[in-house]
Amino acid sequence: MKKYIRITFLLILGSIVFQSCTKDFVEKNTDPNKVSAVAPQSLIAPALVNVLSTNLSRNLRINNELMQVTVTINDNLEIQRYEIRPSESESSWSGWYVQLTNIRDIYQRANDAKQVGYQTYMGISLVMDAWVSSLITDMYGDVPYFDSNKGFSEGNLTPKFDKQEDIYGDIFRKLEEANTLLKENVAVESANTAMDPIYNSDATKWRKFGNSLYLRLLLRVAHKTESNAVAKIKEILETNVAEYPIMQSNAETAALYYTNVQPYMNPNYNVRDIDFNGTRGYSEFFINNLMDLGDPRLKIWATEATLGIYGGMQSGYARGNVPERQSTLLAALKSDARMGNMMNYAELQFIIAECGIRGYANVDASAANLKGVNAAMEFWGTTAPATYLTNPKVAFSNADPETEKLKKVHLQKYYAMMFTDFQQWYEYRRTQLLDLYKGPGLLNNGKMPVRLNYPIIVQSLNRENYQDAVSRMGGDGINEKMWWQPTIN
Repeated sequence: MKKYIRITFLLILGSIVFQSCTKDFVEKNTDPNKVSAVAPQSLIAPALVNVLSTNLSRNLRINNELMQVTVTINDNLEIQRYEIRPSESESSWSGWYVQLTNIRDIYQRANDAKQVGYQTYMGISLVMDAWVSSLITDMYGDVPYFDSNKGFSEGNLTPKFDKQEDIYGDIFRKLEEANTLLKENVAVESANTAMDPIYNSDATKWRKFGNSLYLRLLLRVAHKTESNAVAKIKEILETNVAEYPIMQSNAETAALYYTNVQPYMNPNYNVRDIDFNGTRGYSEFFINNLMDLGDPRLKIWATEATLGIYGGMQSGYARGNVPERQSTLLAALKSDARMGNMMNYAELQFIIAECGIRGYANVDASAANLKGVNAAMEFWGTTAPATYLTNPKVAFSNADPETEKLKKVHLQKYYAMMFTDFQQWYEYRRTQLLDLYKGPGLLNNGKMPVRLNYPIIVQSLNRENYQDAVSRMGGDGINEKMWWQPTIN
């Protein structure tokens, strides 16, 4: 009984906080005479804003340290040395799962209401569900999915952990359903379109994002023959293109462009400069590659270390040997509109390039690679010089072996996914195609972690299902490989 009361209390407390935040968001940013607080469209913006805030926070703290974007000068924070404390797991887990309830409610409420545009809201919900659910399972492995987020609707307070293979299968089912629903291109009421801050409730753009996300996730599991992912990639990119439209330009990029007017504030807008960049600097890997390429984004992202000179810090430095901080994040990024990225057009082009190189579809890999480079530059308000596009570190040569072409694609993809949740880390875990530097202070036997452990509170409050998942995965450490994780090293 004591355990049940504790679980119930925590769930109710979480619900009160969530409902309060959503209520305030809706009251301040919608017309109370036009939109009900329980209408499906009223849930879209709060879910997006909160998930993206979680993503950016954890990107700066975890992804960027692991992936040698930045290096902390806090000698006791071991993430850049491949050691991650169990307490780091809670923030992403709770942030994602709370909003997954919001997202799934959009689908249910739209389906129940059957009002104007309900098909479009259902399709939007399915795409958002696939996006957030993929973030969760790619972070932890086997997780609650089919029975999750049913604590209040069905009283299931201890959902079972589902196998990642089954989760991916259902994510693909949802994206297929979303494609079908959004194909109808049913307009929502004009008074409600702005309640979607990504695409202004445009069903066609959400459909293109959903199918582009589909390609991201299909490529992630393409090496698993049981997924049948390669055949689907070929269908989307080659044999059934009209049925699966994808993003065609940066104008269709899936991003919340922050206006810095409530509620669409860059999460770092009011953060002090010292708290934003005072304890971290860019890494040698990050800076050196940008300098070697002559990349114009360097001055958009980084401060000069000294007058006219950029420099990076050693990642994985030995304890007690903290290097001098050099270039760091420009303070202007705190208010930058482009930090709310979900998936951009450049990333999609690099996905297409890889599919072409690997022979998954008959597409022009070289052209896709250059489209990706140009789109990534454009996204950050600059242009790739002609010499950049012909640089042998960027352009393909007929003499390049497959691995060399893939390395060129993934270095550009790494920069295109700047500030995009954990995608740099997820992609490195899949391919290891980036030549990251190995610092002398690396822990974990020098192995890049492949997951975060389950949050401690989950271990305590859902112990039986937690133990079942751990037994399947072989443990709950940062090195336990999940279903799609290839064995490379």
